[in-house]
Amino acid sequence: MELLQVEKQKETQKKTKKVLIIAHNHPLFFPGGAEIFAYDLFKTIRATTHYQPFFLGAAAGINRKVHTGTPFQMLVDAPDEALFWGDAFDYFYQSQKILNFIYVDFKNFLIELKPDVIHFHHTMRIGLEAIQIARQTLPNVKIVYTLHEFILMCNRDGQMIRKHNDELCENAAPDRCHQCFPEITPQQFKMREAFIKAHLDLVDLFISPSQFLANRFIDWGIPRKKMVVMENGRQVSQPAPHRSLTTGEKRNVFGFFGQVNPYKGVILLLEAVGYLVKHNFTDLRVEIFGNVAVGFPQLQEKFFKLVEENQENVTYHGKYKQDEIPELIAEIDWVVVPSTWWENSPLVIQEVFMHKRPIICSNIGGMAEKVEDDFTGLHFRARNHVSLANTMRKACTEKGLWERLVGNIAPRLSLEESAKQHVDLYDKL
Repeated sequence: MELLQVEKQKETQKKTKKVLIIAHNHPLFFPGGAEIFAYDLFKTIRATTHYQPFFLGAAAGINRKVHTGTPFQMLVDAPDEALFWGDAFDYFYQSQKILNFIYVDFKNFLIELKPDVIHFHHTMRIGLEAIQIARQTLPNVKIVYTLHEFILMCNRDGQMIRKHNDELCENAAPDRCHQCFPEITPQQFKMREAFIKAHLDLVDLFISPSQFLANRFIDWGIPRKKMVVMENGRQVSQPAPHRSLTTGEKRNVFGFFGQVNPYKGVILLLEAVGYLVKHNFTDLRVEIFGNVAVGFPQLQEKFFKLVEENQENVTYHGKYKQDEIPELIAEIDWVVVPSTWWENSPLVIQEVFMHKRPIICSNIGGMAEKVEDDFTGLHFRARNHVSLANTMRKACTEKGLWERLVGNIAPRLSLEESAKQHVDLYDKL
């Protein structure tokens, strides 16, 4: 035991710099893609680099009982991890309402920790004010902000989808945003934009996991010289074996991994199956893995109705855990990513490519950037179930297509390489 403590102390002494990594949740409570990557990066930096990281997750009220004394809570057996209670949050301005919490407690937290770098993966719940406090409290600290989606520019949950007609939105501007939210004036949207950008001006470097997302924020006003495009790394694992085929059997099993919500396109996938069956193509199976999001009763009803109508070809398996993917994907030939919004760098794409499966995805946003059409996967016209159906039919019937696409899938960026890229950026700053 004493020897282990000595070795651990030696390792700690090798750490020459500190980085504070901040996310809008902890994956123990909400395993979203951005939270998972931020936490995985924290653990990998701790294990493989000269930085001593600290992880701060801004938990919601449903995850943590409110404490009147402090918004911070250390995690059991985790001296380098903490939660920040951020339930009193103004989603319009992305601002923390309880300012004495943020101005006093967060300031004292920074003074005690003294990080060389503060890396925000989100400011939701903790508030944009955290950037300003960091700059005022530690004038020499370097501030990095990874952009995972559009919530800073889009008031509709960052989806960049027009509220009145559900069309894809190309750009955010006060007049356009007012059309989606008539109860909010253009002047209020202008104030929102000015407030957010004033805080973002204090950031030294922005990281985007896709060029598509980077371009959108550059067009919105983030200086190009402050933007770096860097893929999110994943824990590299042995690819799951491909499904064994009997004589004459086709690569005709499709999988969907993700939450069943209005934006992930699972309804579109079910409609595509219905179209194929209606047109006498039934030689396929679709396996759906993921929880059904709460708060969308009409979608929930439609989802289960379509699953039942297509039960000969579709199976819904429910919620899954991240570490179950190798086992689940072993029986899958193709993975469908039919999202009806832009997406940026979906975690599922990295996972699927790691297991050497080609992807069928919408031809927009980060999906189209990450999946090369007719090289590592196939594109279909976004939001069009007929186009998706025809693409799925092609996947089932074109001889040699699956083998060719699988052969083009390159190894994924590992978490270790990703951590190295990040600390190289920190050091350059």
